[in-house]
Amino acid sequence: MKTLQSLAIIAVLTLLSACAIPDLNSAPGAYCIRTRDGREVLCDGKPLLQESTGYYRYRTRENRDAVIRKDDVAAIEKRNA
Repeated sequence: MKTLQSLAIIAVLTLLSACAIPDLNSAPGAYCIRTRDGREVLCDGKPLLQESTGYYRYRTRENRDAVIRKDDVAAIEKRNA
């Protein structure tokens, strides 16, 4: 009987924790960079333009820093939750 109760508690905790995981495609800080050649790059936070270099700096969904040329960017859009 204790085993059945333990399994029930584990099942409930698993369901609750799964519901708490955010959807990465609709996170509040999610942005999409659309390039002139048709690619879409998802990033966390709004990309920042560095005027001195002509590149946008952004953080990838894999939590890495990256850059993209300003001339290659067609649009930057905020993803809705």
